[in-house]
Amino acid sequence: MKLQEEILRSEELVKVITEGINQGKLSLKRAEETIVKFINRIGQIMIDEVVEHIDEPVEDNRVIVNGEEAVFDGIRNLRFRNRFGGQTVRARRCYKFVNKEGGWYPLDEKLGIGYEGGFSPLMTYLEALYGASEPYERSEQLLSESIGFHVSATAIQRNTEMTGARIDGIPYRMIPAEKREESCELMVVEIDGTMSPQIREKEGIAGRKSLSEPTEYKECNLIVVEKYTAGECRDRWVGACYGPRREFDDYVRRTGIQMGQLKAVEVAFVADGAKTNWEIQRTNFPEATAILDFYHATEHLSEFCDLFSGAETSRRGYKKWRVMLLEGEVLQVIAEMKESLKNISDKNKGWGEINYFENNRDRMHYKDYRNRGFPIGSGVVEGSCKSVIGKRFKGSGMRWKKADNEKVLKVRLVKLNGLLPNYFIPKPQLWSIAA
Repeated sequence: MKLQEEILRSEELVKVITEGINQGKLSLKRAEETIVKFINRIGQIMIDEVVEHIDEPVEDNRVIVNGEEAVFDGIRNLRFRNRFGGQTVRARRCYKFVNKEGGWYPLDEKLGIGYEGGFSPLMTYLEALYGASEPYERSEQLLSESIGFHVSATAIQRNTEMTGARIDGIPYRMIPAEKREESCELMVVEIDGTMSPQIREKEGIAGRKSLSEPTEYKECNLIVVEKYTAGECRDRWVGACYGPRREFDDYVRRTGIQMGQLKAVEVAFVADGAKTNWEIQRTNFPEATAILDFYHATEHLSEFCDLFSGAETSRRGYKKWRVMLLEGEVLQVIAEMKESLKNISDKNKGWGEINYFENNRDRMHYKDYRNRGFPIGSGVVEGSCKSVIGKRFKGSGMRWKKADNEKVLKVRLVKLNGLLPNYFIPKPQLWSIAA
């Protein structure tokens, strides 16, 4: 009855708003805001009625839940703040495990509630979506303005991190299983790394006291896998994890396999000249075409040319050799660089740059790569370093605790890969009546 009364009020509200606009007392923006508040009131009533009429999935006093015995332990209220700004309350049955700590709430599982920190699944999803995209204070403003009522930055932070705690960061579990069997004509793998600010954590120092500890920068490594068919990118996965490169090696291996590496006709591996990159390539993608990022190659070329005494000589040399590299003439470039050593004063530095080209010459056949439709630059993964890590974790004055950083990173990754909604699908446990 209350719902019907509210709906009937909508006609009167329309008249009031219309008159306000006609008289110049109300803008359309203000009208929409008024309507949002009205819709939220109706939504509150509807969600309360829906939840009230959901049947309890279990009525028995003793049950087996995933092999564990649980007994009925009374009636307690389920409370959560819903998408419409109010609080929904519903009495439901509670069970206590006999041989371990904790309990079981079958109605909560049926509704998909359990890890939301006092919010509905949709509200938690929205908080995680915004919290993984923007700083929490900015997320507070954006989310509150979007839905028409206030949500605190603290709630957004808590629910973003709680969501991240439920996400398994292992690629086998993050990447959908069907991708493993999807073939493609070309798989392109790019890897790179960046640094992220974290609070130096000391044993025995926690809470707000830890915030006074100095900042240290931790390495975060990224991988981007793209799958091409008929020259078009049909699928992409962005992955990242904290830790040294030796741990990243296993992460890369699992990502490649789960993305369908074994079904790809050809694989191209693109990275800068770091030795560890090519160790990862040889270990995990031995059959791949190894490509040194052209941008990094030209940076080293520029460093060598800057050793010439005259600016014009430097400019001409760089321009000429850059074109030759694109044409696949790396051996000729190396030969000419060696010949030009007599014209530079810092020969040690000159030899250092020449050795860079010598060590990577088998990965610099850029004309051949272009003819085969392969990329010659790692711009995608470098852009990901900025969009995945830089944009969210390296803001002005921003510092993170390691555990919180990793939780938010996992949420950000599944969000960027379009899989965040998957973590808000109800997954009731298996249960049966105890004998």
